[in-house]
Amino acid sequence: MLAEEDDRIWLGCGERTRLGLWSPVLDAYIVLLDEGVEIYALPGAAASTGGWHHGPMAPIRRTVVRAAVGFGLEPERLRPLGGRSGSAWSDGDVVLRVGERVAYEVLAVSAAAGHLPVPQVLDRLELDGVCAILLERVPGRAAGEMALHNPARAAAAGRACGELHEALAEVADPPGLRDAPGANCTERRLLHLDLHPFNVLVDDDGEPTGVIDWANAAAGDPELDRARTWSLLTLDPAARERNGDPGWAALTDQWRQAGRLHVLSASARIWACRFMLADLAARHTAAELEHIRRAVRLADARSTDPH
Repeated sequence: MLAEEDDRIWLGCGERTRLGLWSPVLDAYIVLLDEGVEIYALPGAAASTGGWHHGPMAPIRRTVVRAAVGFGLEPERLRPLGGRSGSAWSDGDVVLRVGERVAYEVLAVSAAAGHLPVPQVLDRLELDGVCAILLERVPGRAAGEMALHNPARAAAAGRACGELHEALAEVADPPGLRDAPGANCTERRLLHLDLHPFNVLVDDDGEPTGVIDWANAAAGDPELDRARTWSLLTLDPAARERNGDPGWAALTDQWRQAGRLHVLSASARIWACRFMLADLAARHTAAELEHIRRAVRLADARSTDPH
C-alpha cells in the first residue's frame, strides 16, 4: 500500500506499515528501521533515481545514519565502500567510518601522519560506545585495481608499496593503542596489520597517495606487519585467485622484494598465519584454509630444524 501525505508516505499495511520521509536528493523516500534505513523509489521515478526500482535498497545501519546526521551529512547519499568490515561509507566527498575499532584508527592515523600519506581526520563522534570519524577522501585508486587494469605500471606501484614498510617501521606507537593480538613484543611500533593492495591508494604513476583502513592497527614488532602483508599477498584466498594475472604478479612480486617480505623469521610467519586463520574462519571452510595450516606446519618445522 502506498499512501502519500505531502512529504511523507505510508508503505505497507497493518503492523508492517512504515513511515517514509521524502528525500529531494534521491527523489525517493527513506524509511527508518530499527536496524537501519531502506530507500524506496516510486513507480515511474526510475529515470531521476538512476534506474532504481520501487522497493527497498541496501540497508544502512542505524548507527551509520546517526553518525551521518551528527556530521551534517545526508544519509541517503551514502554508499558503502569496499572492505570486509563494512564500516566505511562515502557520499562522494568525504569518508565516514563507524565501528568498535575506529577509535584505534584515530590514534593510528594521527601517529602515521607525516611519515606516510594518510587521510586527514576531519571530525569525530562517540555514539553509545561506538566511535565514528569523518575522513577526507584522498585521491587515487587502489593499487590492486590499478595493477589489474594497467599492468605496465604495476611493478612501479609494487616497489612503492613495499617501501611503505620501512617508513611505517619508524613510527612510534601512540599511547592507548592495543597490543598486536597473540604476540609478545619487546619492540613497540605502529602496525597497520592490513596493508594490502586494496588498502593503498596510488596515482597514475603508481606512487602512494593514501594508506587507508587502519581498523586493525596495533602496537608491536614491525616484522609482524611485514609478515601479515606476506600472508595477505601469498596465502589469502582472494589473492590466490588473482595469481594468474600478470599485473597482479608484477605488483606483488615487487612489493615482496621492496618490503623484504622474504626475510621473515619462522615465528613471525607462524603468527601471521594464525592471525589469518582466526580472521578468515567465519568466511571460509576448513578445507579452503588448509593451505594456511600447511604454511604453519612448514614454518614450525623450519624453526625446529637444527640445520
